[in-house]
Amino acid sequence: MAILVVDDSRAMRMIVMRELRKAGYETRDVMEAENGRAALEKVREGGVDLVLSDWNMPEMSGMNLLQALRGDGNNVPFGFVTSESTPVMHRDALDAGADFVVTKPFSGNSLAEQVELALGGHRQADGLGAAVSSGEGTVASVLSGLLGCQVSTSPAEPPRAQKAGVVARYRGNGEPERALFVAEIDIAAALGAALSRVPAGAVEDMVAEGALPEAMQQNVYEVVNVLSKAVPGGEQRWLLEEMQVYARLSEHAQVWAAEPGWWRSPVEVRVPGYPSGRAGFLNV
Repeated sequence: MAILVVDDSRAMRMIVMRELRKAGYETRDVMEAENGRAALEKVREGGVDLVLSDWNMPEMSGMNLLQALRGDGNNVPFGFVTSESTPVMHRDALDAGADFVVTKPFSGNSLAEQVELALGGHRQADGLGAAVSSGEGTVASVLSGLLGCQVSTSPAEPPRAQKAGVVARYRGNGEPERALFVAEIDIAAALGAALSRVPAGAVEDMVAEGALPEAMQQNVYEVVNVLSKAVPGGEQRWLLEEMQVYARLSEHAQVWAAEPGWWRSPVEVRVPGYPSGRAGFLNV
C-alpha cells in the first residue's frame, strides 16, 4: 500500500505521516512530494495507491495536480489535507474528482477514517460541502489539534513590544478588514519547534538570539496559517497574507501604536515541554 503525501511544508508532511503511522500504516508505505509537479511525476511512474495533498503549493497546486491526474484518466484515490475549508472549495474538489477533504488541524481518527473509505472505493458524501475538521476555533483548540498535544492558554497582557517576535497579517475574505496575530519569540519558536518535534533546547537558543532560522520560520508560517481559523470575527473567513519576524515587536508600527482596546483577548500560551509566551490578535 503506497501513499503519497504532498505538501510544500516538510513539517506538515511529517504530521500527516505521523498520523498515518498511528493508524497502522508502515513508514515504508509512505512517499513524499513537495509540490504538485513532483507528485504528478511520482504518480505517473506508477505504484501509488492514494494521494494526500495540500491545496496551495508552489510549482503546481493540489487542485491542478488532481485535474492533471484525472485528465490522464488516472483515478487513483485522492484526498485534500488543507487549511482551505469553505463549502465552495470543498464542492469544487469533489466535482474535480477528489474523494475527500480534511481540513487542518485534523485528528488522526478523522484522517484515518477518510483514508479507509477512499481506499475502499467510497467518496466523502456531504451535500453541504462541509469538509471534515476537528478545529473548534479557539487558539488552544486549533493549536492542540495541529500539534497533537494539549496546548493551554490563560488571559494575559498583550505581547511586550520590547521583545522579539512574530507578526502575521490576515485579511478578511471579500472584505477590506485586516487582523494581526502577534507572538513573542518564546512562544513563536516553541510552536514552530513543536510542529516538527524540535527539542526545547534549540528553542532556548533561538530566544536568546531573538531570531528564527529559515526552516523554523517556515514551521511558524504553517502554524499561523492554520491559526486563521481562530481569528476573531464571527463567520468571516480569514486568509494569511504575510508573516515577519522582528528583533523588537515595536518595529512594527501598528503593534507599537496599538491601544489596549484593540487587542482581542491576549493570552499566555503554553506548549508542554517548551517555553511559554504571550500572543494575541490585534484589530487594525
